[in-house]
This record gives sequence, structure tokens and C-alpha cells, in this order.
Amino acid sequence: MSAPDYPYLTATLGDAAERLPPELAQPLEAAFAAAVDVPDPITLQGCLQRIRNGDGADGQPWRGPTLAPGQGMAMARADRAAAGLTTLLEIFHAAERVRVDGEDRQQIGDGTREGLLLACRGLAEYVELQLHAA
Repeated sequence: MSAPDYPYLTATLGDAAERLPPELAQPLEAAFAAAVDVPDPITLQGCLQRIRNGDGADGQPWRGPTLAPGQGMAMARADRAAAGLTTLLEIFHAAERVRVDGEDRQQIGDGTREGLLLACRGLAEYVELQLHAA
């Protein structure tokens, strides 16, 4: 089975793409191809692609100094993990304040507290690994 002449049109229209005249199919295919190359910051697909490309916690590629291509990826991963660690520690801190001074019905329980602590440890270890990789 050969590849379709117009893969984006075929994905959109199915077999009907084969019945379009070339003077209509070619510009439509070019428009679809151009749209795929434009990063869209608000779509799930666009966000996932940037995450896979090594964005930092701010959603942008690592902009700091690097010596090798892999260093930017490692620093972006460490940046994301550090941001996640900060968030987890804030939740853990708030949960601890509630445990000490709050009402019993507002507490998260020992299992959840243990889970937050383990998640913090895991992220801290991951940050360390990424920094050593950079």
C-alpha cells in the first residue's frame, strides 16, 4: 500500500480526498501542512509536544547557559521537578498547619501525608540526578 498523495487531506476527508482535483487538493494540503508546523500554546497536543521537547516549569525551553545539547533537557527537567517539589511542599506545609491547629475534619490523614513526603523525596532525588546529568 502506497502513501497517499495528500496525507493531511486523507486524514481529514478519508477516501474523498482522492476525488478532489489537484488544483484544489494541493493548496488545501499545503494549508494543513503549514498548520501542523505552527505551535499552538493552548491545545493539549501543542503542550504535550513542548513538554516532550524539554520545556521548563514555565513551559518554555531552557534558556540558561549549557555546554551540550543534553544539558538543556536535563536543566529543564530539573526546573520542572523543582517547581513540582515546591508545590508539594506547600501542600505538605499547609496540611501540617491544619494537623497542628485545625479541625479534625479538615485533616488529610496519615496515608496522604506519607504520600506527600514520599513524592517530595522522589522529586528531590530526581532534581539531583538531573543536575548531575547537566
